[in-house]
Amino acid sequence: MERYCCLSNLRINSKVDEQFSEYYSFETTIIEQLISIESEKRLSVEQLLSMFAKVTQQRMKKQHNSTKMIIEQLRAKLRAKLRDRD
Repeated sequence: MERYCCLSNLRINSKVDEQFSEYYSFETTIIEQLISIESEKRLSVEQLLSMFAKVTQQRMKKQHNSTKMIIEQLRAKLRAKLRDRD
């Protein structure tokens, strides 16, 4: 039922559900552009793929940086514990 309501609101108002929008802002932007009544505002396949590739790269870089930061923090803790043991 919830899915039905969300899709109905999307068709009627051309807007994505607020809760979905909070968690998936990038996806919301894409959906709203794809369903735009004005054809010039709608994304082409090339634009869609380009946006998706760019955001995917940014997310992967962010994830990689987070992983590196966690590894460095763990190394620092391990060094501190080894120093304390000596």
